Amino acid sequence: MTTCPQPSLLPGIELPDPETLTGHQLQGWNCALCGQRLLADQLLGTVVWTCGGVTKENVELYVCRPLCKTAPRQAGNGAG
Repeated sequence: MTTCPQPSLLPGIELPDPETLTGHQLQGWNCALCGQRLLADQLLGTVVWTCGGVTKENVELYVCRPLCKTAPRQAGNGAG
């Protein structure tokens, strides 16, 4: 199981489960939310990724800048 040691750095955006991300998303090449290649990025936050149930690694997740339109938003974040 993966855990999120800190909340997202972007208000209203949830950190994705790192187990659902591709290698390029985990390495910061592609957006952690929409999967597109990053040309300009911003840090979303840090998650703990568990590889093989044994190795744990802190992984920084990056997203599009400006934020991609497909970014899932938390309900009640006041955006609108």
